[in-house]
Amino acid sequence: MRTLHEALCTNSHLRNSGRMQYGLFLKGIGVTLEDSLRFWRDAFSKKADGVAFEKKYAYSVKHYFGKEGKQTNYTPYGCQKIISSSVGPGEYHGCPFRHMDRDSLCQKLTSCGVFASSKIIDFVTIVKKSGCFFIFNLTLIYCRYD
Repeated sequence: MRTLHEALCTNSHLRNSGRMQYGLFLKGIGVTLEDSLRFWRDAFSKKADGVAFEKKYAYSVKHYFGKEGKQTNYTPYGCQKIISSSVGPGEYHGCPFRHMDRDSLCQKLTSCGVFASSKIIDFVTIVKKSGCFFIFNLTLIYCRYD
């Protein structure tokens, strides 16, 4: 989610798959529909004014919450769905441990304060599904002994 958030802040935009993954995550942690609409409107404000946002993006946010379309109340994506998603150029969704190349993953982990040695990178790319769990626990250990 950090990669999605950073891309959103940098580009003031995410493609549909990224908006869906991040939007459902936000919904899953308790962000309300109203707050979600405000968040996305603010995030897209550099590229879309309020009218353009309402025309292009508000419908999909409401759709995640089951307020538009077939009115399905969507749940956040699980690890398997995120890992198995396809990610094209210019897209930021998916699992960094599955979709980033080795060098990009190393840079990302280092920027997050994790010493990304080649052994750690090899380990998390092998375990994929629990790579984020491993890195989360590793950061807790570093914080504890800093």
